[in-house]
Amino acid sequence: MFSPDLDYLYGLYREGIKLDLSVTREFAELLGNPQNNFRSFHIAGSNGKGSTSAYIYNILMEKEHTGLYTSPHLIKFNERIIAGRELISDEKIIKFIQGNRNLIEELSAKNRNPTFFEASTIMAFEHFADKKVKYASIEVGLGGRLDSTNIIEPEVSVITQVGYEHADKLGCSLTSIAGEKAGIIKPGKPVILGDTKREVIETVRSIAESRNSLFIHSPSVCRITELEQNIYGSRFNLATPTSEYKIETPMVGRFQPGNICTAILAIENSDVESFSENEIERGISRTRWPGRMDIIRKDPLVMVDGAHNPPAANALRISMEALKVKPPTLLLGMLSDKDAFSFLRIMQKVSDRVIFTTPDEPTRAIPAETLAKMAEGIFKDPLVIDNPLEAYEKAIATSDFVLVAGSLYLIGAIMEHEKAPVMPYAAD
Repeated sequence: MFSPDLDYLYGLYREGIKLDLSVTREFAELLGNPQNNFRSFHIAGSNGKGSTSAYIYNILMEKEHTGLYTSPHLIKFNERIIAGRELISDEKIIKFIQGNRNLIEELSAKNRNPTFFEASTIMAFEHFADKKVKYASIEVGLGGRLDSTNIIEPEVSVITQVGYEHADKLGCSLTSIAGEKAGIIKPGKPVILGDTKREVIETVRSIAESRNSLFIHSPSVCRITELEQNIYGSRFNLATPTSEYKIETPMVGRFQPGNICTAILAIENSDVESFSENEIERGISRTRWPGRMDIIRKDPLVMVDGAHNPPAANALRISMEALKVKPPTLLLGMLSDKDAFSFLRIMQKVSDRVIFTTPDEPTRAIPAETLAKMAEGIFKDPLVIDNPLEAYEKAIATSDFVLVAGSLYLIGAIMEHEKAPVMPYAAD
């Protein structure tokens, strides 16, 4: 009973779509502006925004009923919208789609219908209002300035790492991309930046100053010491300008300590009720971000990572080098709207052993054979197995360490096959 309604949601498209917020605002207003019924934190970035959103959500959950809105999902749509510790139900999704279908059709007649992401965003906001969450951690979908989530008035805006992405929409320079991300900064509200690149810092600082917003550069004000990392997690001491923390997290990755610092600074510089060091430490320790340097099997060792663009591949490469682990067998599949050639060149530095497969996405998946031809001169003797599960079975049968990456469609299928958890927190 669920698929036709979800298919309708996925099929929402506005002819000659123009990136602006007017349609989202109109749709939200017709539904009573649900985004005004809770307080929010807004997180943008090319990489790191998902895990940072999850850290903020889990810290807030130590005291208050909190929502989390992220995208995309790994296995099922419901993962995008969480209130408290529960995914939005199938019934609630169906009710929203069926209850608003006539309204959407009326708007469509004027070429004003919400697109899939705009409708999903308002669905999340309405769900948070209905569930009476006090706070919500809201991840930007694309860019920031014109993203449909940008109708909220957050306590704090957060910008994680900024890299080259979606040049057709965000521009071809780091300055232009950073400017789009900084579009989430609201007048008089703090912004926390986690990036270290000069042009990004200068751009975000300038926009913050123009809006009379406190600018906090996370890498400049945080001190991380006694860092220990292995493939199963990290521990370190963290000092912010106001507090000191002993952090233990199952999250793996060279950039996670920086994301944790950014998340904590967002809490510290908001007007939310004061959190103790123990509450913040506990919220961090409970955080999971499935599908990102995520160990889903131990014998053989299988890690899945959602890296699907060159900046994410480079972050993955740096993290793998820092962990000093043996080169894994790579299982890679990609979509056609990504810079596959640059991605493959970076991933070759992680390992030279690769199996190419085709993600289950009928319109955008790059056929495994095409990917292998693209990789000529990059990888030696790649194996091509079109079916993802057959490719995975071959990988785990012939290697004691497998890394799956390149497409969330691919890693979602592998996680579902392994029945790996997809919730962004540790089970109670």
